[in-house]
Amino acid sequence: MTRDALRFVCETHQELPTEPSPARRTLVLFAHFDPQGVLDPYVAYYLKALHGLGASIVFVSGSPNLTPESVAPIRSLCAGIYTRRTLSFDFGSWHLAWCILRQHGWSLDQFDRFVLANDSVFGPLFPIEEMWSSFRGADMYGAIESAELGLHLQSFFLAWELNSRTRPFLNDFWDGFQYIVDKDALIRRYEIGLSKRARRAGLTIKPFVALDAIKEAYGRSPAHQWAGRFSGPPVNNTLYFWDGLIEHLRFPFLKTILPRYNEPWHDSMARLQDFIEQHTAYPYELIQSNVDRLGCGAPSWVKPSGTP
Repeated sequence: MTRDALRFVCETHQELPTEPSPARRTLVLFAHFDPQGVLDPYVAYYLKALHGLGASIVFVSGSPNLTPESVAPIRSLCAGIYTRRTLSFDFGSWHLAWCILRQHGWSLDQFDRFVLANDSVFGPLFPIEEMWSSFRGADMYGAIESAELGLHLQSFFLAWELNSRTRPFLNDFWDGFQYIVDKDALIRRYEIGLSKRARRAGLTIKPFVALDAIKEAYGRSPAHQWAGRFSGPPVNNTLYFWDGLIEHLRFPFLKTILPRYNEPWHDSMARLQDFIEQHTAYPYELIQSNVDRLGCGAPSWVKPSGTP
């Protein structure tokens, strides 16, 4: 499987060293994709925060046309930088990163923590150390818990304490990974399935933002534009309750899809800049420049059904 995966490497912008830095005890696999083949400044900002945690970062982009000039801002932040043919979305990039590090003789035995992250979020909106320091007393952690399609940790940020339980679990998971083209099947098998598999293996799981905390925060937002949906079937709170997560729970991420696209849940995006500047210290220009380049045009926010 490792040899097959390595066929998807298009270009090596920065080769992994033969050994990781002994001072960097966290291993991060970072998945990137940009439809225009650009490494956006918000991605470099995020990588800088991860690097500040003492991480060795293996960066894999599903945009094969990234140029050497475009990756220059992240060379000092990443141990390895690669591009690949687009296949199996973020999990495909993470698996390729896994195969590359194994090829170079790296192993989980050289690290204390293991992280999966991607560029589907703006952040960290708050110091990432707040979330990072909360990751104690469990085997597997995530930025947020979701019940949509089944209880799971959303995969845009996952972390593991590396111990006698998690190292074999992760080795088995990645060594048995199979590429899946269909996005829905990929989500069910790997994003949702990864949490299920961890529970079956006896791993303890702890989210930074748990469902119980989200439900409690609903009560502090009775006039929210989507309040009527919160008592129904589970929703993706990073889309429908993004503002409550940030305001009430100091959730450090905003999904990039929100400001980029004019979808029915986006009426609240009309006040995004004021909200971000009021509640966080995140440089809003990182969001604006990305939306200017990749957004779908002038705002045409659609109000939820039943609102005036």
